[in-house]
Amino acid sequence: MDTRDTTAMINPSTDVPEGPNSSGGISTRAISCGGYKGTYYTISNTSKVKKVTHASRHSNFTPDNATTSYTSEYRTQLDAGVTFTVGSSADFNGVLAKMSATTNVSLALNKSKTTASNVGITATIRPGKFVVVAAGNTKVTGNWTKNVCTSGSAGLTTPAKGTARSFGVRENTAIQCGLSAPAGSLAAIAKSRYC
Repeated sequence: MDTRDTTAMINPSTDVPEGPNSSGGISTRAISCGGYKGTYYTISNTSKVKKVTHASRHSNFTPDNATTSYTSEYRTQLDAGVTFTVGSSADFNGVLAKMSATTNVSLALNKSKTTASNVGITATIRPGKFVVVAAGNTKVTGNWTKNVCTSGSAGLTTPAKGTARSFGVRENTAIQCGLSAPAGSLAAIAKSRYC
């Protein structure tokens, strides 16, 4: 049983090249590089959604509280990757680093995957109650554009564009069936599906 999350993550504070047009959007050849020379990425149309990757319901029919590590079964897997709609060359982890900084979420590196093994989650179940123990991640998606300034005085080019996806650090949760949880939280999603 996998009780750890060993995926390498990108810190949102990681320095990524901003370029001359750091406000975002799709750059065009008409935009001057303003003295900047190099390559940078812009991100748009991002989405952040909680996804349950592991979940199981457990009960306690003893007269006492039961606290232990309960098995949370594997349900689905998230992965990190970059695809192209234009062009064929990009720094995939550079794209994900920019998306991490844009969304303020620590994201997994390219080709990372969430674990496909069951995980152990410690929870307390009151007598006569049911509890769902679950694990999951924030799934982040977005569109990216590669911007290149070959000369500080020339306009920039956008030789590649595409979509990107990744996921944040794993969260563990336990929710008693019949109790409420904040809307949109991992606990609320797990409760609605597995109680």
